Amino acid sequence: MLSDELLASQTLDGELSAFEELVNRYKGSVFSIIYRITGQYQEAEDISQEVFITVFQKLYQFDTNKKFAPWIHKIAVNTAISYIRRHKKYIVYSFDESYMNEQNNLPKSTIIDPELALENKELYQDILNAINKLSVNYKVVIILRYQLELTNQEIADTLGISKENVEVRIHRARKSLRKILIADWEQRGVKYELSTDK
Repeated sequence: MLSDELLASQTLDGELSAFEELVNRYKGSVFSIIYRITGQYQEAEDISQEVFITVFQKLYQFDTNKKFAPWIHKIAVNTAISYIRRHKKYIVYSFDESYMNEQNNLPKSTIIDPELALENKELYQDILNAINKLSVNYKVVIILRYQLELTNQEIADTLGISKENVEVRIHRARKSLRKILIADWEQRGVKYELSTDK
């Protein structure tokens, strides 16, 4: 199988089939990143198309000695953030297949207990609502780290910042998330236990 970087080079040489292959390889991850950031399915499809148009137009700027994945994912993140800022839209999550996958990973005893399952569902929604209230920079690192499960180095490569900067942002984002959750629960009179953030 040809590497992404070689396909990028072939695209620059005029081989459109090479670009089609890149689109096929990355349409899933690009859509996933955009959908997680915007929370809007239809918009995510439109923004994904915009990303691939941008990738095609700016491919000459790509350094083929580097990895292609962080480069295209950075464009996806930046395009999604620009969309949010342009339209002043915020994330609106629904319980989709990603939530069901998390439920499937729970211990059987948790799934059997309807009260506990409901509590987990409510807690999950509270966390998503809290993520929605974070600043865009914090929101992005939380989504990339905990929902898309990128490593800190992969996030650094994607955002074009240092790994240390990623670690600082994640730490601060988690602290902000914790404050938002506690404030929300206190306001509603709900009691959940959060582990202390180190």
